[in-house]
Amino acid sequence: MLKGNRGEWSEVYAFLRILADGEIEPADADLNVLKDEPAIPVVRIIREEKNSPRISYYAGDLVQAKLDNGEDVAQVESLKVSNEAESLYREIVSSHTKGAFAVPLTEEFMDELGLHTLKAPSKDKSDIVLQIHDAHTGFNPICGWSIKSELGNPPTLLNAGATTNFVFKIHGCNQEIMERVNAINTSTKLKDRISLLREECELVFESVAHLTFDRNMRLIDSFFPQLMANAVLRYYSGDGVMCSQIVQAMEHEDVLGMGSGMYEYKFKKFLCASALGMTPAKEWSGRDDATGGYVIVRDDGKVLAFHIYNRDMFEDYLLESTKFETASTSRHGFGSIYEEEGEYFINLNLQIRFR
Repeated sequence: MLKGNRGEWSEVYAFLRILADGEIEPADADLNVLKDEPAIPVVRIIREEKNSPRISYYAGDLVQAKLDNGEDVAQVESLKVSNEAESLYREIVSSHTKGAFAVPLTEEFMDELGLHTLKAPSKDKSDIVLQIHDAHTGFNPICGWSIKSELGNPPTLLNAGATTNFVFKIHGCNQEIMERVNAINTSTKLKDRISLLREECELVFESVAHLTFDRNMRLIDSFFPQLMANAVLRYYSGDGVMCSQIVQAMEHEDVLGMGSGMYEYKFKKFLCASALGMTPAKEWSGRDDATGGYVIVRDDGKVLAFHIYNRDMFEDYLLESTKFETASTSRHGFGSIYEEEGEYFINLNLQIRFR
Protein backbone atom coordinates (compact mmCIF):
# COMPACT_ATOMS: atom_id res chain seq x y z
CA MET A 1 0.00 0.00 0.00
CA LEU A 2 1.26 3.45 -0.93
CA LYS A 3 1.81 5.91 1.89
CA GLY A 4 2.90 9.53 1.76
CA ASN A 5 2.71 12.80 3.62
CA ARG A 6 0.55 15.74 2.57
CA GLY A 7 3.22 17.14 0.30
CA GLU A 8 3.74 13.83 -1.50
CA TRP A 9 0.03 13.24 -2.01
CA SER A 10 -0.23 16.84 -3.22
CA GLU A 11 1.97 15.92 -6.18
CA VAL A 12 -0.51 13.19 -7.16
CA TYR A 13 -3.33 15.69 -6.69
CA ALA A 14 -1.58 18.20 -8.96
CA PHE A 15 -1.06 15.47 -11.57
CA LEU A 16 -4.78 14.57 -11.55
CA ARG A 17 -6.01 18.16 -11.43
CA ILE A 18 -3.85 19.27 -14.36
CA LEU A 19 -4.79 16.17 -16.36
CA ALA A 20 -8.49 16.76 -15.76
CA ASP A 21 -8.39 20.48 -16.54
CA GLY A 22 -6.06 20.23 -19.53
CA GLU A 23 -4.58 23.60 -18.60
CA ILE A 24 -3.02 25.57 -15.75
CA GLU A 25 -3.96 29.14 -14.95
CA PRO A 26 -1.05 31.52 -14.34
CA ALA A 27 -0.47 33.04 -10.90
CA ASP A 28 0.46 36.52 -9.79
CA ALA A 29 2.80 37.28 -6.87
CA ASP A 30 -0.09 36.94 -4.38
CA LEU A 31 -1.17 33.53 -5.75
CA ASN A 32 -4.25 34.93 -7.41
CA VAL A 33 -5.10 34.08 -11.02
CA LEU A 34 -3.21 36.40 -13.34
CA LYS A 35 -6.07 37.93 -15.30
CA ASP A 36 -3.95 39.45 -18.06
CA GLU A 37 -2.47 36.14 -19.18
CA PRO A 38 -4.28 33.18 -20.78
CA ALA A 39 -4.25 29.72 -19.22
CA ILE A 40 -1.39 27.44 -20.23
CA PRO A 41 -2.76 24.55 -22.36
CA VAL A 42 -1.39 21.13 -21.38
CA VAL A 43 -1.07 18.67 -24.26
CA ARG A 44 0.15 15.74 -22.15
CA ILE A 45 1.84 14.75 -18.92
CA ILE A 46 4.85 12.46 -19.32
CA ARG A 47 5.58 10.00 -16.54
CA GLU A 48 8.43 7.51 -16.26
CA GLU A 49 8.74 5.42 -13.12
CA LYS A 50 11.65 3.23 -12.14
CA ASN A 51 11.55 -0.18 -13.88
CA SER A 52 8.46 0.89 -15.84
CA PRO A 53 8.00 2.13 -19.41
CA ARG A 54 7.29 5.79 -20.08
CA ILE A 55 3.61 6.70 -20.29
CA SER A 56 2.11 9.80 -21.89
CA TYR A 57 -1.20 11.05 -20.48
CA TYR A 58 -3.07 13.09 -23.09
CA ALA A 59 -5.54 15.67 -21.80
CA GLY A 60 -9.01 16.01 -23.30
CA ASP A 61 -12.62 15.05 -22.67
CA LEU A 62 -11.34 11.49 -22.83
CA VAL A 63 -7.98 11.21 -21.08
CA GLN A 64 -5.77 8.70 -22.87
CA ALA A 65 -2.66 7.03 -21.48
CA LYS A 66 -0.29 5.55 -24.05
CA LEU A 67 3.16 3.99 -24.21
CA ASP A 68 5.74 5.42 -26.60
CA ASN A 69 4.89 2.69 -29.15
CA GLY A 70 1.25 3.84 -29.19
CA GLU A 71 -0.06 0.97 -27.09
CA ASP A 72 -3.04 1.99 -24.94
CA VAL A 73 -2.64 1.84 -21.17
CA ALA A 74 -5.95 3.42 -20.13
CA GLN A 75 -8.82 5.60 -21.30
CA VAL A 76 -10.76 7.57 -18.68
CA GLU A 77 -13.27 10.41 -18.96
CA SER A 78 -11.82 13.69 -17.72
CA LEU A 79 -14.83 14.12 -15.41
CA LYS A 80 -13.81 10.96 -13.55
CA VAL A 81 -10.24 12.22 -13.25
CA SER A 82 -11.60 15.50 -11.87
CA ASN A 83 -13.78 13.68 -9.33
CA GLU A 84 -10.84 11.55 -8.22
CA ALA A 85 -8.74 14.70 -7.79
CA GLU A 86 -11.44 16.27 -5.61
CA SER A 87 -11.71 13.10 -3.54
CA LEU A 88 -7.94 13.07 -2.97
CA TYR A 89 -7.97 16.76 -2.01
CA ARG A 90 -10.58 16.07 0.67
CA GLU A 91 -8.51 13.18 2.00
CA ILE A 92 -5.39 15.34 2.19
CA VAL A 93 -6.98 18.26 4.03
CA SER A 94 -8.94 16.02 6.42
CA SER A 95 -5.91 13.95 7.42
CA HIS A 96 -4.88 14.61 11.01
CA THR A 97 -1.58 12.77 10.90
CA LYS A 98 1.69 14.66 10.52
CA GLY A 99 3.38 11.68 8.90
CA ALA A 100 2.60 9.29 6.07
CA PHE A 101 -0.89 8.00 5.38
CA ALA A 102 -2.63 5.87 2.77
CA VAL A 103 -5.46 6.82 0.41
CA PRO A 104 -6.74 3.43 -0.84
CA LEU A 105 -9.34 4.77 -3.31
CA THR A 106 -6.80 7.04 -4.97
CA GLU A 107 -4.31 4.19 -5.11
CA GLU A 108 -6.88 2.06 -6.93
CA PHE A 109 -7.39 4.81 -9.50
CA MET A 110 -3.63 5.26 -9.87
CA ASP A 111 -3.34 1.55 -10.68
CA GLU A 112 -6.00 2.05 -13.35
CA LEU A 113 -3.84 4.77 -14.90
CA GLY A 114 -0.62 2.77 -14.64
CA LEU A 115 0.81 4.85 -11.79
CA HIS A 116 2.57 2.87 -9.07
CA THR A 117 4.48 5.49 -7.04
CA LEU A 118 3.53 8.84 -5.57
CA LYS A 119 6.20 10.60 -7.61
CA ALA A 120 8.50 9.73 -10.43
CA PRO A 121 12.21 9.61 -9.56
CA SER A 122 13.98 12.85 -10.41
CA LYS A 123 17.63 13.89 -10.44
CA ASP A 124 16.80 17.59 -10.58
CA LYS A 125 14.28 20.15 -9.31
CA SER A 126 11.44 19.09 -11.61
CA ASP A 127 8.53 17.14 -10.09
CA ILE A 128 6.31 16.81 -13.16
CA VAL A 129 7.01 16.83 -16.90
CA LEU A 130 4.44 18.57 -19.09
CA GLN A 131 4.15 19.14 -22.79
CA ILE A 132 2.40 22.48 -23.11
CA HIS A 133 1.27 24.63 -26.00
CA ASP A 134 3.36 27.78 -25.88
CA ALA A 135 1.24 30.64 -27.21
CA HIS A 136 4.31 32.90 -27.37
CA THR A 137 6.12 30.71 -29.87
CA GLY A 138 3.44 28.41 -31.29
CA PHE A 139 5.54 25.37 -30.31
CA ASN A 140 4.68 22.51 -27.93
CA PRO A 141 7.77 22.23 -25.71
CA ILE A 142 8.32 19.50 -23.12
CA CYS A 143 9.26 21.11 -19.80
CA GLY A 144 9.99 20.03 -16.26
CA TRP A 145 8.06 21.85 -13.52
CA SER A 146 8.62 22.01 -9.78
CA ILE A 147 5.59 21.55 -7.51
CA LYS A 148 5.06 23.38 -4.23
CA SER A 149 1.99 22.65 -2.10
CA GLU A 150 0.30 24.71 0.58
CA LEU A 151 -1.58 21.63 1.80
CA GLY A 152 1.27 20.21 3.85
CA ASN A 153 4.05 21.56 6.02
CA PRO A 154 5.89 24.44 4.32
CA PRO A 155 8.74 22.92 2.31
CA THR A 156 12.31 24.15 2.35
CA LEU A 157 13.56 26.16 -0.58
CA LEU A 158 17.23 25.76 0.38
CA ASN A 159 18.08 22.81 2.62
CA ALA A 160 20.59 23.18 5.45
CA GLY A 161 23.82 21.20 5.54
CA ALA A 162 27.46 21.57 6.36
CA THR A 163 27.58 22.95 2.81
CA THR A 164 25.53 26.02 3.81
CA ASN A 165 27.73 27.21 6.68
CA PHE A 166 29.19 30.71 6.56
CA VAL A 167 32.45 31.20 8.49
CA PHE A 168 32.93 34.40 10.50
CA LYS A 169 36.21 35.46 12.13
CA ILE A 170 35.70 36.97 15.59
CA HIS A 171 38.01 39.91 16.26
CA GLY A 172 38.59 40.71 19.92
CA CYS A 173 37.70 37.24 21.16
CA ASN A 174 39.66 35.26 23.73
CA GLN A 175 39.39 31.96 25.60
CA GLU A 176 37.24 33.45 28.35
CA ILE A 177 34.73 34.94 25.92
CA MET A 178 34.62 31.70 23.91
CA GLU A 179 33.81 29.66 27.00
CA ARG A 180 31.21 32.17 28.17
CA VAL A 181 29.48 32.30 24.80
CA ASN A 182 29.51 28.55 24.21
CA ALA A 183 28.01 28.00 27.68
CA ILE A 184 24.83 29.86 26.69
CA ASN A 185 22.14 27.20 26.31
CA THR A 186 18.86 29.11 26.34
CA SER A 187 15.90 28.35 24.05
CA THR A 188 17.21 31.14 21.82
CA LYS A 189 20.86 30.30 22.34
CA LEU A 190 22.10 31.27 18.88
CA LYS A 191 20.63 34.76 18.96
CA ASP A 192 21.82 35.15 22.56
CA ARG A 193 25.32 34.00 21.63
CA ILE A 194 25.51 36.40 18.68
CA SER A 195 24.12 39.25 20.80
CA LEU A 196 26.85 38.77 23.41
CA LEU A 197 29.53 38.44 20.75
CA ARG A 198 28.50 41.64 18.98
CA GLU A 199 28.61 43.52 22.27
CA GLU A 200 32.22 42.55 22.96
CA CYS A 201 33.71 41.56 19.60
CA GLU A 202 33.48 42.16 15.86
CA LEU A 203 32.26 39.44 13.49
CA VAL A 204 33.77 39.61 10.02
CA PHE A 205 32.78 37.31 7.18
CA GLU A 206 35.69 35.00 6.36
CA SER A 207 34.45 32.45 3.82
CA VAL A 208 31.76 30.03 2.72
CA ALA A 209 32.55 26.64 4.25
CA HIS A 210 31.87 24.73 1.03
CA LEU A 211 33.68 25.80 -2.14
CA THR A 212 30.93 24.54 -4.45
CA PHE A 213 28.27 26.63 -2.74
CA ASP A 214 30.60 29.64 -2.85
CA ARG A 215 31.12 29.06 -6.58
CA ASN A 216 27.40 28.68 -7.26
CA MET A 217 26.61 31.94 -5.48
CA ARG A 218 29.38 33.72 -7.39
CA LEU A 219 27.79 32.50 -10.62
CA ILE A 220 24.77 34.60 -9.65
CA ASP A 221 26.97 37.52 -8.64
CA SER A 222 30.66 37.65 -7.74
CA PHE A 223 29.80 39.64 -4.61
CA PHE A 224 26.87 37.47 -3.54
CA PRO A 225 28.62 35.39 -0.81
CA GLN A 226 29.28 38.64 1.09
CA LEU A 227 25.66 39.73 0.62
CA MET A 228 24.29 36.43 1.89
CA ALA A 229 26.75 36.38 4.81
CA ASN A 230 25.41 39.78 5.85
CA ALA A 231 21.83 38.47 5.59
CA VAL A 232 22.66 35.37 7.66
CA LEU A 233 24.32 37.45 10.38
CA ARG A 234 21.30 39.76 10.48
CA TYR A 235 18.96 36.81 10.90
CA TYR A 236 20.91 35.40 13.85
CA SER A 237 21.17 38.91 15.29
CA GLY A 238 17.37 39.13 15.45
CA ASP A 239 16.86 41.68 12.65
CA GLY A 240 14.07 39.65 11.09
CA VAL A 241 12.92 36.25 9.90
CA MET A 242 11.25 36.85 6.55
CA CYS A 243 13.60 37.20 3.61
CA SER A 244 11.84 40.42 2.64
CA GLN A 245 12.53 41.89 6.11
CA ILE A 246 16.22 41.07 5.95
CA VAL A 247 16.57 42.43 2.42
CA GLN A 248 14.73 45.62 3.35
CA ALA A 249 17.10 46.14 6.29
CA MET A 250 20.12 45.65 4.02
CA GLU A 251 18.68 48.06 1.45
CA HIS A 252 18.07 50.69 4.16
CA GLU A 253 21.56 50.56 5.66
CA ASP A 254 23.49 49.69 2.47
CA VAL A 255 26.38 48.42 4.58
CA LEU A 256 28.03 46.84 1.52
CA GLY A 257 27.87 50.08 -0.47
CA MET A 258 25.95 48.51 -3.33
CA GLY A 259 23.29 51.18 -3.80
CA SER A 260 19.49 51.17 -3.81
CA GLY A 261 17.69 48.17 -5.31
CA MET A 262 20.80 46.01 -5.62
CA TYR A 263 20.18 43.81 -2.58
CA GLU A 264 16.61 42.95 -3.56
CA TYR A 265 17.50 42.27 -7.18
CA LYS A 266 20.38 39.94 -6.36
CA PHE A 267 18.54 38.16 -3.54
CA LYS A 268 15.59 37.45 -5.83
CA LYS A 269 17.95 35.90 -8.37
CA PHE A 270 19.36 33.63 -5.66
CA LEU A 271 15.89 32.52 -4.51
CA CYS A 272 14.83 31.84 -8.09
CA ALA A 273 18.00 29.86 -8.79
CA SER A 274 17.41 27.80 -5.62
CA ALA A 275 13.83 27.10 -6.69
CA LEU A 276 14.60 26.08 -10.25
CA GLY A 277 17.98 24.41 -10.29
CA MET A 278 20.76 25.43 -7.93
CA THR A 279 21.70 23.31 -4.89
CA PRO A 280 24.60 24.05 -2.50
CA ALA A 281 26.55 20.80 -2.87
CA LYS A 282 26.42 20.28 -6.64
CA GLU A 283 28.25 22.44 -9.16
CA TRP A 284 25.58 24.45 -10.95
CA SER A 285 25.69 25.38 -14.62
CA GLY A 286 23.45 28.41 -14.24
CA ARG A 287 20.65 26.66 -16.13
CA ASP A 288 17.19 25.86 -14.78
CA ASP A 289 16.22 22.23 -14.13
CA ALA A 290 12.53 23.13 -13.88
CA THR A 291 12.51 24.65 -17.37
CA GLY A 292 8.75 25.23 -17.44
CA GLY A 293 8.40 26.95 -14.09
CA TYR A 294 6.69 26.37 -10.77
CA VAL A 295 3.33 24.73 -10.07
CA ILE A 296 1.59 25.83 -6.86
CA VAL A 297 -1.14 23.80 -5.13
CA ARG A 298 -3.02 26.47 -3.21
CA ASP A 299 -4.60 25.63 0.16
CA ASP A 300 -8.09 25.72 -1.40
CA GLY A 301 -7.06 23.12 -3.99
CA LYS A 302 -6.59 25.56 -6.85
CA VAL A 303 -3.58 24.65 -9.00
CA LEU A 304 -1.73 27.62 -10.48
CA ALA A 305 1.60 28.09 -12.20
CA PHE A 306 4.40 30.56 -12.64
CA HIS A 307 5.51 30.14 -16.22
CA ILE A 308 9.14 30.91 -16.93
CA TYR A 309 7.94 33.95 -18.92
CA ASN A 310 6.54 35.41 -15.68
CA ARG A 311 9.86 35.17 -13.85
CA ASP A 312 9.51 38.67 -12.36
CA MET A 313 6.25 37.78 -10.62
CA PHE A 314 7.72 34.47 -9.52
CA GLU A 315 10.68 36.25 -7.96
CA ASP A 316 8.32 38.68 -6.18
CA TYR A 317 6.40 35.70 -4.82
CA LEU A 318 9.56 33.98 -3.60
CA LEU A 319 10.83 37.05 -1.76
CA GLU A 320 7.52 37.59 0.02
CA SER A 321 6.90 33.91 0.78
CA THR A 322 10.20 32.69 2.23
CA LYS A 323 11.94 32.96 5.56
CA PHE A 324 15.22 32.12 7.24
CA GLU A 325 15.16 29.14 9.59
CA THR A 326 17.52 27.67 12.18
CA ALA A 327 18.49 24.07 11.48
CA SER A 328 20.09 21.58 13.88
CA THR A 329 23.33 23.02 15.27
CA SER A 330 24.76 19.60 16.15
CA ARG A 331 23.91 17.98 12.82
CA HIS A 332 25.31 20.78 10.69
CA GLY A 333 28.20 21.92 12.89
CA PHE A 334 27.50 25.57 13.58
CA GLY A 335 26.72 28.04 16.35
CA SER A 336 29.74 27.49 18.65
CA ILE A 337 33.01 29.41 18.75
CA TYR A 338 36.13 27.44 17.87
CA GLU A 339 39.81 28.29 17.83
CA GLU A 340 42.32 27.72 15.02
CA GLU A 341 45.96 28.81 15.41
CA GLY A 342 45.12 31.44 18.00
CA GLU A 343 42.19 32.93 16.03
CA TYR A 344 38.53 32.51 16.82
CA PHE A 345 35.70 31.65 14.43
CA ILE A 346 32.01 30.79 14.42
CA ASN A 347 29.95 29.09 11.70
CA LEU A 348 26.43 30.33 10.98
CA ASN A 349 24.13 28.19 8.86
CA LEU A 350 21.74 29.11 6.07
CA GLN A 351 18.38 27.43 5.59
CA ILE A 352 15.42 28.99 3.78
CA ARG A 353 11.87 27.70 4.03
CA PHE A 354 8.53 28.76 2.66
CA ARG A 355 6.45 30.47 5.32
